[in-house]
Amino acid sequence: MLERLIALSEADGYWTLQAQIIAANEASLALHRKGGFRDVGVRERYGHIEDAWHDVVLLERRSNRTGGADLPTRSCG
Repeated sequence: MLERLIALSEADGYWTLQAQIIAANEASLALHRKGGFRDVGVRERYGHIEDAWHDVVLLERRSNRTGGADLPTRSCG
């Protein structure tokens, strides 16, 4: 499913995908990293689940097929 999301986002001209995943969710983190996502930060005690606060890992994937540092393909507004 993640591979399909990546393919569709590139076909639609998106350059960057972002994900926020609970740090304890090792399977999801591994899946995203395998899909080309990289860690860009951690939000401490950001996700609240079942009466407990959890750290959340921020991940990002930049496309090699669309966009680029000097050529954004989408804008806000």
